Amino acid sequence: MANRLIYSLSELDSSFVAEAGGKGASLGELMRAQAPVPPGFVVTSSAFQTYLASGDLKQDVIKTVQALNAGQIDLSQAHQQIRSCFEGVAIPGEIREAVNEAANVLNVTRVSVRSSATCEDSATSAWAGQLETFLDVRPDAIMDKIRDCWLSLFSESALSYGATHGFAAGEISVAVVVQQMVASDISGIGFSVHPVTQEPEIQLIEACLGLGEAIVSGRIVPDQFVVERGTNQILESMIGEQKEALWMGEGDTKPAWQKLDGRGSQPKISTQQVTEFAGLLTRLHDHYGHPIDTEWAIENGQFQVLQARPITTLAEEYNQTLIDESQEWQFTVRRPFFLLAASILPYWLDAKHADNTLGGHLNEALLVQDETEMMNLFYSKESADAFLDRIGDLFQNHRDELIRILRYGLGIYAQAPPVLERGLDGFQNLEELEDFFADVAQHTTVFPAWVLIYIEAHEVDDPEVRALAEQIRSHSLYPVIERNILEPLAAQTAEQLGFSQPDRTGDLVLWSELKAGTVTRELLESRLQAVEAGDRYIFQMIGGEEKFHLVSQTGYLLTRLAKQRQLARTNNSNELTGQAAWPGIFRGRARVVLTLDAKDQTIDASEVLVSIQSNPALLPLLNRCGAIVTDDGGIGCHAAILARELKKPTLIGTREATTRIQTGDLIEVDTYAQVVRILEQGE
Repeated sequence: MANRLIYSLSELDSSFVAEAGGKGASLGELMRAQAPVPPGFVVTSSAFQTYLASGDLKQDVIKTVQALNAGQIDLSQAHQQIRSCFEGVAIPGEIREAVNEAANVLNVTRVSVRSSATCEDSATSAWAGQLETFLDVRPDAIMDKIRDCWLSLFSESALSYGATHGFAAGEISVAVVVQQMVASDISGIGFSVHPVTQEPEIQLIEACLGLGEAIVSGRIVPDQFVVERGTNQILESMIGEQKEALWMGEGDTKPAWQKLDGRGSQPKISTQQVTEFAGLLTRLHDHYGHPIDTEWAIENGQFQVLQARPITTLAEEYNQTLIDESQEWQFTVRRPFFLLAASILPYWLDAKHADNTLGGHLNEALLVQDETEMMNLFYSKESADAFLDRIGDLFQNHRDELIRILRYGLGIYAQAPPVLERGLDGFQNLEELEDFFADVAQHTTVFPAWVLIYIEAHEVDDPEVRALAEQIRSHSLYPVIERNILEPLAAQTAEQLGFSQPDRTGDLVLWSELKAGTVTRELLESRLQAVEAGDRYIFQMIGGEEKFHLVSQTGYLLTRLAKQRQLARTNNSNELTGQAAWPGIFRGRARVVLTLDAKDQTIDASEVLVSIQSNPALLPLLNRCGAIVTDDGGIGCHAAILARELKKPTLIGTREATTRIQTGDLIEVDTYAQVVRILEQGE
């Protein structure tokens, strides 16, 4: 079996990755699932290895890749050297005979010829756009295209991608899929789980006119449909302004872009077709037993499934309930709070501490640490609205009380410093310390801030109240509290337990654990290991009950909480809007790249790559940059797929980033707000 040169797709399933590559094995599995799949065959990885064994080809390839990895040659030189090696070696006759026989059995006038790497479409790497595909190929040209597919394993972008994902020379092989050509009128992709928000029961389907390569290229903004899995109900939809499409020309093996008329602004598929494919997507999800990313086409009104692969970028915890989803959470503020500081924050405004002093409380709080280690604070919208109503009542009916509360807060700046200077010695126990924190935070931070929020939201004209609130907010005792109280308390606890890194303790413990005396050395060691592996915290307080998690990703949760499944728009002249492909916030200088090739281009980790689209040939730049912004593209484009694998904040489909942003501009990519902010013009 290991030496077979050809398999029919109908003979394969997902266990044949080593011989048929990820794409070939997946197509066989799709047939097992009774999905509509065009017939075809696979030229196996054994055929590729047989070709490599011809003469000294394999040794020459390995030497070239080793020289590349050692920095002796660059990507371009490595590719050219390997190409020269390939051109000097003929394909063995046994492979030619096997391919010709399989093509005769298939008996079609046109085929697609697609690479299928043995590590492609796996659970950890998708190889999106790295390897060659040829369409509308005549039977007599199949053999030449197979060799071109083999060679594409050593293209500049594929060599870079393989190195990025830890594949060394000799670890990757490639098969080639030959299928009946689908002349698609409409194409698209379908994710059985939303790849950005990672909502387990939410599907994302994208559609375009022409060939699906238009979507994955990132050159268009496709139609999008957000569908509830199981019910097939369309929850949200957006019609993309498709100005051009990819179509096959007569006798060509590569599609060409053609301008569209008004059809591009019309829905590409009907509601009935969306629900039909959503049902098929659900069935395939259940068959595979895990979330999948599919490519599809419609020919003569019928769906054809062209590919299915695992969604490679979901968090380990994506389908777990980590927060109370019955609450409608409202974002409040983002601050650099370590875990101990964050976990005491909900006590500032709980009923115990705030009812008597402020006449209102916020009993429900959610704190999510993002990838930059910043804390994002959310309150229950119901409670937040009630708290603002309380401030409104003070303005309208109890202004003297409002003034009293604010003046009390101003007085704390005179009373608190002597207490804080004594550090931990100024308090008999942690309960007393908690009450002190709450008193300071309520009156010098939270209350005056919410008063100012109310003033702005309701256009209140009260200069005295505004001046008092702004005067209070112009100072802060919190840095002193952290430096004199929280950090020493955490370090003292660690030292008593014999923990080796006391300066990290504030990142590892909860306030309630310190109060209860439940912190152990084993707990600290375990959490330190998780945090150093990149885990982020989620802390929730509802009615005095805490829930705490350390998780591998939180960006998708923040995107869910922002309810951002689709493209957004803004009227701010210094902002561009787009769609999040990978969540995060990044600030840096822009590097605008208008070519589709990384050759002669440079970028570093402090810069944002701004491009029309992120072609796989730009992978060396994608690897090095800090964040990515594109004019074009949808969730299924190469830029989005690679960004999710590289885990870099990415905003796609801004439409005008390369025309409004110049190299050197200071910009901020904020995917949670779905904007790129132009903060400063470059020199």
